[in-house]
Amino acid sequence: MNFQEDLPSTNDELVQKQADEIIEIFKSIKKSVSSRFEKSAKKYGFTAPQLSVIFHLHVMPSITLHALSEHMGLTKSTVSGIVDRLEKQGVVKREIPKYNRRIVNLSISEEFKKNNDICKMKKEFMADFISESIKNTDPEEVEKMIYGLRKFSILLENNDSK
Repeated sequence: MNFQEDLPSTNDELVQKQADEIIEIFKSIKKSVSSRFEKSAKKYGFTAPQLSVIFHLHVMPSITLHALSEHMGLTKSTVSGIVDRLEKQGVVKREIPKYNRRIVNLSISEEFKKNNDICKMKKEFMADFISESIKNTDPEEVEKMIYGLRKFSILLENNDSK
């Protein structure tokens, strides 16, 4: 009987240790991705937050500042400052729609689109980064990683919906 009483605390300790290890792995991944993003942004003459705004506006043209800040998880004033600098550089344009003069839609300027391949910029950042990282890894190992990440994502989603 004593063994069963010890089991939950031992299991709780193991679960906590595993959770801590998962958190450390995610921190390490985030650090690697952030570092790569900084390098990619500098390559094009931008900061990482500026490049992030460019990527968001490429996918969601004519978005409002409020919606963009919510989507990026940043304050409206932070995003506004980034947009101001990009507008001065001719990268972003602000448009006030005739049907509602109280809102401002943000888009990538035609000039910037004409002179830059945003899809290529995005591909160089993430796809090439991940491809280069896994290309010399055994494909079965990569499949195991994908399986584990997918499974963990499902666990998190299921727990989040409770």
